[in-house]
Amino acid sequence: MKRVLWALLLAAACGPVATGPGAAGPGGTPGLAITSAPVDIDGGVLTGLTLRGTVALTASPDEFGGFSGLHIDQGHMVAVNDIGWWLLADLDDTDNGLAPDRAGFAPMLDADGAAYDKAGGDAEGLTMRDGFLAVSFERDHRIMFHQGDGRMGDLIQDRAFERLGTNKGLEALATTPDGWMLAIAEEPENGAFPVHLVRYSNEVRLGSLPALTRHSVTGADVGPDGKLYLLQRDYTPILGVSIRILRYALGDDGFPIAETREELAAFESSSGIDNMEGIALWTDQTGRTRLTLISDDNFNLIQRTLLMDFEVSTED
Repeated sequence: MKRVLWALLLAAACGPVATGPGAAGPGGTPGLAITSAPVDIDGGVLTGLTLRGTVALTASPDEFGGFSGLHIDQGHMVAVNDIGWWLLADLDDTDNGLAPDRAGFAPMLDADGAAYDKAGGDAEGLTMRDGFLAVSFERDHRIMFHQGDGRMGDLIQDRAFERLGTNKGLEALATTPDGWMLAIAEEPENGAFPVHLVRYSNEVRLGSLPALTRHSVTGADVGPDGKLYLLQRDYTPILGVSIRILRYALGDDGFPIAETREELAAFESSSGIDNMEGIALWTDQTGRTRLTLISDDNFNLIQRTLLMDFEVSTED
């Protein structure tokens, strides 16, 4: 996407709905002030990834936090949180990590221009299809498309979504090279994660992906290589949080091929990570493939919003 088109998207999503200090959108209007502080992450096991840097993000609005979905295109970021707010920003590539700049922050709006409540605005997954941002929600399980001015429009619902747990819904959303969408449930059923393939007709086909560890699915994206990158997280009060980053080839039918599973990263709580929930694959201005994670702090004072950035090896 060209920079000018992204600027228009930022202005449309945030500008008209700014409310409160620092909430106005970018593009010549006062933006959200975000502080980025470097964070040391140690002890991860990486294969085919190089950790470039991690920063902790803070900002003044009470609604800042809880980020679960992430999309990045050439250093321009969109994130959604689980109370239905957009975060949009340019990313400065610093020595310490990616620092958001020219940021805007605003609530998602329904077709009537009203902000969602928690039950309707629990946004979890985020992807771009045909130039439109698509968001998956849990509690009220559905996929919706951003139509401009921060408003959500076209709606995809299916009986398969209704079978998911109230708070264990469509956690991950990704677009395949064919333009179809993969919506993956957070928790497994009978030893496998439900994988929903949404075709252009909005027909939903159901597949699965074996759950080989105790980790839940929290995010997904398809990289420039056409492969599915899956973010997983586990938490226990004793062991804390741990994450895994997996990669799968996609079959001709659009579903991930279980036998191609690769584990690219493993981090335990002792490494300094947080509740990583959003993942984005993107290509920077030098042509390098980047993988970036964002954490959901659950609006908890002892947790942090981390932006964790890797370079993906292009070697076979």
